[in-house]
Amino acid sequence: MKKLHYCFALLALSLFINCEMKPVEDVFGLSPEETNQLLAGLIANQSLRDNGNGTITDTITNLIWQKCTHGQVYRSGFNDCLGAPQGSIFNPNDVNRAGALPVAFCDSRTHACNSIGFPQVIQGFSSIGILGTSELYAACENSNFLGAKWRVPNPLEFQRLVVPGRAATLQFFPSTQEEDYWTAWSNQDDLPGETAFAISFDRQSYGVQRSVVKTQRNYVRCVRQGP
Repeated sequence: MKKLHYCFALLALSLFINCEMKPVEDVFGLSPEETNQLLAGLIANQSLRDNGNGTITDTITNLIWQKCTHGQVYRSGFNDCLGAPQGSIFNPNDVNRAGALPVAFCDSRTHACNSIGFPQVIQGFSSIGILGTSELYAACENSNFLGAKWRVPNPLEFQRLVVPGRAATLQFFPSTQEEDYWTAWSNQDDLPGETAFAISFDRQSYGVQRSVVKTQRNYVRCVRQGP
């Protein structure tokens, strides 16, 4: 019996000696998964170009984005979006918002602010018997930034901005709010038309597309097609 115990002890010792801990592969302290995400972000960012005038151009799609969220003020001397703070009643000088103004997709939980055909795009007039006003549509339509005509981006266009990851996006779009940003499309699966699509820029749910009630106020980043 003692010999048997002795043999088991030798076997266990030999396994421990021959077993080698595999080194954790990392690059500058990043795990392989984090490294892959960083590289993917750098590659995706190659198509983005800062024009130095408050706009970012996607050279692949020829889309021109406003660097600042609606309501923020572009500072050319710093090339950032730290405009006059406009907070809430409880925090009137909220520097984190940097002047960003949330808007509603529509003042009616209906199709009053979007087209009826697919895709159901936001518009400035009602195609149904119910009247509606869209703060979201007006935010970009009345922007006139750099004397150009702007519009609300659709979900597919917004997805290109979130592909590189949150940190990579913030390099080009400073002071982006950690909230939902409206897209131009109503939710076509919502027959009464109560909801529309928004993209999350929150760090916990970054890039997730949500279906949000149209009367809720979210942020918007305007876009236009390049020449």
